[in-house]
Amino acid sequence: MQIKFLLRIKYTLLLILIIGQVSCYTVPLEIRKDNPIEQLAYKYSIHLDSTWSTKQAQTLEGILESISPNPGEKLTPSKWKISNDEMQNDVQIVSQDNMKFVTISSDVFPEEGAADMVAPERRLFNATVVFTTENGTNRPALVTILKERYGIIVDIPSYEILTQHTTQETTRHYAEFENKDLMLLISVFEDFPRALHKVPQLKYVICRIDDKVRAAGVAWTTMGYIELVQSMFNRDYTSDTRRVIAHEKAHFLWTHLFPEQLKNNWIELGGWYEDKDPENEEGWLTTKERKTFVSDYAQQKNPNEDMAESLAFYLVYPDKLRSINPAKYDFIHNRIMKTYGSRYISLNPM
Repeated sequence: MQIKFLLRIKYTLLLILIIGQVSCYTVPLEIRKDNPIEQLAYKYSIHLDSTWSTKQAQTLEGILESISPNPGEKLTPSKWKISNDEMQNDVQIVSQDNMKFVTISSDVFPEEGAADMVAPERRLFNATVVFTTENGTNRPALVTILKERYGIIVDIPSYEILTQHTTQETTRHYAEFENKDLMLLISVFEDFPRALHKVPQLKYVICRIDDKVRAAGVAWTTMGYIELVQSMFNRDYTSDTRRVIAHEKAHFLWTHLFPEQLKNNWIELGGWYEDKDPENEEGWLTTKERKTFVSDYAQQKNPNEDMAESLAFYLVYPDKLRSINPAKYDFIHNRIMKTYGSRYISLNPM
């Protein structure tokens, strides 16, 4: 009896051991959804060292989620650290033995409680774009960022269909954006507050071959696209190109997103009133002097163009707008930038 009892115990213990070993192979590793450091490693093969805080990791995870719809797809494993050293574009990337070693400047993280905190993720976003697009050389990644973060499509299936109710043009009138142009588009669109990144009615941005027929940029707000002239992207300076892009995007905000109260307040600030004279094609006039507008165009047209010009100057030439018309600068700063996002100060472009 004693031998049988001991054998029974032996077999029971052996069975428990076997079950335990099997469970080790069948139970998957649990990744905590509330731990961004683990999530980055699991979804993106990004491994952060001890220099990263949980909050910083959470910011990086949020950026990647907004630009990478398929986590882990074609991503080379990488190890990331934060450094106090100065570096170009806030990031250094070294490839070695099928691994990328990424160093991020500590300057990308603004100090907590700063009186005029810049859009807090802006510089980290720029560095992440450099990483994910392989410094702007990976076109599929660039196209994906534009679509996922801003709702913009740049690969047009049919120009004939897109322009059938506007200019009725064909493929020979248009060209593909170069990769550097796509990087510039991303940079300008990122300047807008996060809540204004996507405008549902703005679906396409296209590159028109120079024909000297239309302006450098045209916003077809009822047709859902912006056209930009090709030569504009080949200038030695990019500031004015950025201004044109921001100007055309602003037309979609005015037409589709800004509430009537905001637009009425802007009309009042600009001294605008409707003109019934049939010879006035714009239908608007202003009581304000030219010196209170950022350009002749802004004063000669209408409140919509005045807003587009002023908002573009705020993003690209903020000091000029503030010196020309402090009230308009404050209006855009408080009623648009602060209303639709965190407190914003225009940054140097990437």
